[in-house]
Amino acid sequence: MKKEAKVEFGIEIVKPWSTAMYDHNEALADVVKAKVHALWVAAYAEAEAEFVDEDDLGNEFIDMDWGAANNEMWRIQKAITYYGYSNQSIGEVAAEVEETLENMPLYQLKELVEELDIKLDTGFVGFN
Repeated sequence: MKKEAKVEFGIEIVKPWSTAMYDHNEALADVVKAKVHALWVAAYAEAEAEFVDEDDLGNEFIDMDWGAANNEMWRIQKAITYYGYSNQSIGEVAAEVEETLENMPLYQLKELVEELDIKLDTGFVGFN
């Protein structure tokens, strides 16, 4: 007797992955990237708004050491890149975060959703 096909979010799960599975996951990846990017932009904007150039040297937030980032920026950065930074500017770390997020493979995006507790209407298929 043939095993009954597993269905997730209305998509039959098969190996190798079907076009429907890839299409679903790629569309969801775009949603996840947009949500994470929005979290990052909000955290960055909040930290930038709170930034005070204590030395009054005309420093800009983007040029400050990564240590000037707020906790939410640290949390998002760590979830995306998996490691910490030292002796790098906020601008350098921000560029790395954005590039890593843009190029993140599907399985890591699935982990990122869990790590950042992002609410989605559907989920990635084929990873169980």
